Amino acid sequence: MKHICIPLFPNMTPQEVQSKTIAWLRFPMIIGVLLIHSYNPIHPKGDVFVFVRNLSSEVVARFCVPLFFLIAGYLFFYKLKQFNGATYREKLRKRASSLLVPYLFWNLWAIITYVVLQEVFELRTLAYGPVDRVETWQIADYLRCFWDIRAPHYPLVYPLWFVRDLMVTVLLTPLVYAGIKRLPHLFIAALFVAWIGGFSFRVTGLNTGAIFFFSIGALLSIQGRNMVTECRKIQRFSWVAYPAIALADTLCKGTVATTYLHPAGLLLGIVFTFNITSWLIEKEKIRPRHFLASGSFFVYAAHEQMLSQIRKTLVTFVPDTSETASFILYLLPLLLTVGITLALYYLQQRFVPALSRFTVGKRD
Repeated sequence: MKHICIPLFPNMTPQEVQSKTIAWLRFPMIIGVLLIHSYNPIHPKGDVFVFVRNLSSEVVARFCVPLFFLIAGYLFFYKLKQFNGATYREKLRKRASSLLVPYLFWNLWAIITYVVLQEVFELRTLAYGPVDRVETWQIADYLRCFWDIRAPHYPLVYPLWFVRDLMVTVLLTPLVYAGIKRLPHLFIAALFVAWIGGFSFRVTGLNTGAIFFFSIGALLSIQGRNMVTECRKIQRFSWVAYPAIALADTLCKGTVATTYLHPAGLLLGIVFTFNITSWLIEKEKIRPRHFLASGSFFVYAAHEQMLSQIRKTLVTFVPDTSETASFILYLLPLLLTVGITLALYYLQQRFVPALSRFTVGKRD
């Protein structure tokens, strides 16, 4: 009797599963970022709420940013046959369109709104975090809005630190490529030790975690591996281990145990997410939605001030005096922010689609 080999992906190719998995994940990962930024209601009430908030915002959502870096590293080197000066310059040109342009646009928009609100309407509360009043700014402060004006080291639009650090990491790709080609295991191991040990370059934009996760994605891509196929190797383990670690990390919050549980949860959370998402896609239970995937960056870039102001407004109508109120103030601002930003993105695409080159970047 001959052995019958059952294909890993019976309904579509591994490349198709991987592509659809990445596309589907774009929007949920942005929701994860919003969950992180929704973490701090004024006075949380109730043990159930505190547990749910910590689990979602401080544990589960936290692997979204590392996953973004990993995917960025994979896509940067995807199907790249050689990496030389010409390739590097072309990659930088494309990343300037997809990263630098929207980064500059949203920070410039924030500067304009910040100045108008303070100088024209004299509104001091609608401001971008703990930043000095615009009347005290020097030329250097305007420039720092694009880099590190918000303490301790964030641009004026705080969430865009990710884009800033990704752009810096992209500049380092010749070093990443050389390390992976010559000493792949040692290179990744050294970055892992630096990340797990909390090593910092003490230079704004040089992010150890960003370089580490970007390099993992780069390694898989350069070596021609499929991310979904690699994650499937420990599929069953991830489905059991990650929920257990996430639960333990939540329950042990504030103790020394999280020093070990949290990094393990970040790594396993990425594997778990790829496995569960790719499995659902393969079974045709879910499929990517182009509108949500393409609008995810718009939601990401536009959400911060809206989320904050909606929450501040709701507090006046929903006093935070009960556990139910804490849930409302935690979830409703997020839902409203997502709905409003998606509506704005839809209107942009409907009436001024050319503006997307600046708001979400041009992707070839």
